[in-house]
Amino acid sequence: MKAGRLDDASATFEAILARDPRHLVGRYQRANILYMRGDFAAARTSVDAALGMLGEQPDLLMLAGAIAASARDPAEALERFERARAVNPALPELDERIGEQLAFLGQGQASIDAYDRALAREPDNLALGSNRLFLLNHFGLFDRERTFAEHRKWGERLERLVAADRKSHRNDRSVDRPLRIGFVSGDLRDHPIAYWLEGFVRAHDRVNYPIVAFDVSPFDEDAVTRRLRDAFDAWHRVGMLSAAELADFVRRQCIDVLVDLSGHTGHHRLATFARKPAPVQVSWFGYMNTSGLTTIDWRLTDPQHDPPGSEACYTEKLWRLPFVACFTPDPASPDPGPSPHLRNGNVTFASANNWAKVSEAAKDAWASILVRSPGARLKIIARGGDRPGAADAIRGELVRRGVQGDRIDVAPFMPLPQFLAFFRDVDVALDPFPYGGGTTTLHTLWMGVPIVALWGDTELGRATPTTLAGVGLPEFAARSIEGYVTLAATLARDPSPLRDLRGRLRENVRSSVAMDYAGLARNVEAAFRGMWRLFCVEGPT
Repeated sequence: MKAGRLDDASATFEAILARDPRHLVGRYQRANILYMRGDFAAARTSVDAALGMLGEQPDLLMLAGAIAASARDPAEALERFERARAVNPALPELDERIGEQLAFLGQGQASIDAYDRALAREPDNLALGSNRLFLLNHFGLFDRERTFAEHRKWGERLERLVAADRKSHRNDRSVDRPLRIGFVSGDLRDHPIAYWLEGFVRAHDRVNYPIVAFDVSPFDEDAVTRRLRDAFDAWHRVGMLSAAELADFVRRQCIDVLVDLSGHTGHHRLATFARKPAPVQVSWFGYMNTSGLTTIDWRLTDPQHDPPGSEACYTEKLWRLPFVACFTPDPASPDPGPSPHLRNGNVTFASANNWAKVSEAAKDAWASILVRSPGARLKIIARGGDRPGAADAIRGELVRRGVQGDRIDVAPFMPLPQFLAFFRDVDVALDPFPYGGGTTTLHTLWMGVPIVALWGDTELGRATPTTLAGVGLPEFAARSIEGYVTLAATLARDPSPLRDLRGRLRENVRSSVAMDYAGLARNVEAAFRGMWRLFCVEGPT
């Protein structure tokens, strides 16, 4: 198995089981090999058979939970992990896995409580702490100041641990020479980040700002990766390198400006940025909050997402552009089609963002909208939406708030073509809060569907309202929860304004700054040049 010879390993374990059908390791590895091959249905059948034969073995239960999680069934995964905890509460990674599944089911406080239990046992586990920070953005449990303090505390600990690894830079400090720009990401593939990056990299000045990709994804390349490769001057697959090894590799590439596109999301390399392998380091759009690191010098943002006064909640200095990013729609996007209320006789609302973003306050608001709009329906996309346990748990959140369950449809995550087609049956989308949509917002508008949103006091809560203003729909962003509910209920009562919007929203997006790739490229390049000039004048940090 360690050599990747799964066929030989499988044959060996089958031989063991032929002699002893109750052999625990043989049973475990039979299911594990199916899991490693991505055959989740067969792996689930195999591990269930092992549990039926051998009883509540904690290792088997953990594997069963991992299989269900990978099959995007958070309710089943949670049930398996909870059974494992009943047998052995001290199992490694148990509370983290429980917290992850609770987040997918929208149970914010319980999710953070699980991560806190895990961190109580492993206070120096920086990866665990980073995952917790990512989830803190979703649920609105802490105010902005405390959330910032949690990020800063994490960053201070990491910077102390790697301080000895920081080295001086020998880059040529000529102000006006071409600058080598590096991008570090695990998401240079079919992922939301690619939809924001592609327009920029295709429009950038390759003579004065050659760009280098540091692809840290553990996954195989896909069609999007291959498409992006053409726009970069160099591309390095470096996911196998440790944080320290990657820092040394970046330093050898003589990168002048190194850009993080991940923050505290999956596959991030903040431990590399903490070692300061480039003279100027920048955070950009991949994570809508501070990294917590002082070794990341700048954050690219704009006055809409981060108005004056936001500086106190970032360890990075803020460099404000006229607008911060551009979106690249799928060229095969289907036509939006007519407003579905014309054939249905009622308005259909939708939530297409990660269910973990839907706070308790947002659930209260959505229930109020449906109670005030007796004929309306709500369609929800969520991890495990095609599994009864997860779908019932999600539907139950609104049923407990007074909404009839048969008015709520829950669908699973789906590939992009089906995801875009989903909006042909949607009249109005509901933006979650305090963590609003990003890529989903643009996909939704591109499909002719307006979004009811709520202005927040963080970058996370300003993203959709800023986009709505940019495409000519500022009136769809409310300033209070009551205003949010009233706006949605009014549209359910009188959906006539939606018909005209359906036909023109795509052109509104196309003509807005959301697709001004050349303008973005010039603005970002000027920012990189300005940051470099300040480094040359002020000296290393």
